[in-house]
Amino acid sequence: MSELLNQRLRRRLAALQDEGLARELPRIGRRDGVRYELDGKWVTGFCSNDYLGFANHPRLRPSNFASLEENSAGATASRLVAGDLPAHRAAERSLAALVGSDDAVLFPSGFQLNVGVLPALIEPDDAVFSDALNHASLIDGLRLARSRPTILPHRSPPGESDGPTWWVTESIFSMDGDTAEPAQLREFSERGGMLYLDEAHSLGLFPGGAGFARHHAIRPTVLMGGLGKAFGLAGAFAAGSHEVCTWIRTRARSFVFSTGNAPALAEQARLAAELLAGPDGEERRARMWSNARLLAAALERPPPVSPIFPVLIGANQLAVTVSRALLERGWHVQAIRPPTVPAGSARLRLTVTADHEEAQVHGLVSALRTLMQQFGLSLADSLPPIHPH
Repeated sequence: MSELLNQRLRRRLAALQDEGLARELPRIGRRDGVRYELDGKWVTGFCSNDYLGFANHPRLRPSNFASLEENSAGATASRLVAGDLPAHRAAERSLAALVGSDDAVLFPSGFQLNVGVLPALIEPDDAVFSDALNHASLIDGLRLARSRPTILPHRSPPGESDGPTWWVTESIFSMDGDTAEPAQLREFSERGGMLYLDEAHSLGLFPGGAGFARHHAIRPTVLMGGLGKAFGLAGAFAAGSHEVCTWIRTRARSFVFSTGNAPALAEQARLAAELLAGPDGEERRARMWSNARLLAAALERPPPVSPIFPVLIGANQLAVTVSRALLERGWHVQAIRPPTVPAGSARLRLTVTADHEEAQVHGLVSALRTLMQQFGLSLADSLPPIHPH
C-alpha cells in the first residue's frame, strides 16, 4: 500500500511542478546578518521577517542561556502537568507588560496559537467576521471553531450585529504589507465588539517596542503576538484579560496537549521584550524605518506602512523565474505563490530590516528593475490592488 501512496504523490508533485507550485527548502549555511550562504554561494537576503536584526543580537544568542536556573533543556511536559517553569512565567509577565495587557500565554508557534485559541473562545452562536486576506493559521483556527465566519472584503470592518461579535484580522498583513484601519478597529472595540488581532508582523515595530494596537490606542480582546519576526526568535503569545488567559490555559487544546516552550527560549523572549522597549530597540527601529523609506523611494512607491514590499508578477512560473534570476545575481527573494496568496497574484515579497545597508537596497532594486524589463514587466504596475478602508 505504501507504493500506492508514493505513486499518487509522485503524480501530484509532478502536477505542482507543471503549475509552477513546486516548493523546496533553501539550503542555507553560514549566516552573517542579512548575508548568508545559499547552496554554497554567498547572497544578500531580502525575504526574512527578522525586521530588527534581533536574530543576530549578541545578548540573545543561545550560549548566553546555558546556565539558566532551571538547568533543563526542555520543559519535560505540558505546562498543566509538570512543565510550568519560572522562565515561562517571567516571559509572560514581560510580554503582557509590553502590549499593555493583564496577562499573556506563551505558545511554541503562532500557528499553534491561532488554531487553539480561536476554537477555545468562539461560541456556536457568536457572529464572526474574518478579513479575506487573513493568514492560514487564522483561517484554520476559524475552521476548527464552532461558528461559521463571514468573510469580509480586505480591510473592511464588520457591520452592526446583534449579540457577541468577533472581528478576526491582522494588523499588518503578511503578504501585502498593508494595515488594518486603526479608527475602525478602535470603534469596533469601543462599541463592545470582540477584536482578535494578529500582531505577528507588527509587534515591536513602533515606539517603546509596541505593536500596532498599543501605538494606535486600540485595546483588542485577544492580541496574538509573534516572537519569530521583530523578536528574532520563535514562538508566540496570546495576551488579554486574566479571565481570557486563564480560559486559554484551561481549554485551548494546542496549549493543553503540548509540551511547554524550552526554558531558554522563554528567557530569550523575556529579554527580547526588554531590549525592544529600550534604547537598542529604538535605534534598530529607526534604522529599519529609514531603510523601509529608502526601499519605497527606490521602488517609486508611497511612504511605507510596514517593512513588507510585495512585487506583483502574476504567473506562478514567471515569479519563480524572476526569483531565480535574482538569486543568480546574489539577491535572495522568494517567490510567493498560491495558496499563500490568491490565484493569479504570485509575487516577490521583499522585506527590509535594520541590518540592510543603503548600497544593498539600491543594488537589489537595480537588479530587479533590469529583470522586470527583461521579462516584459513593470515595477510601476507591480503593487497589488490598493484596497480602500
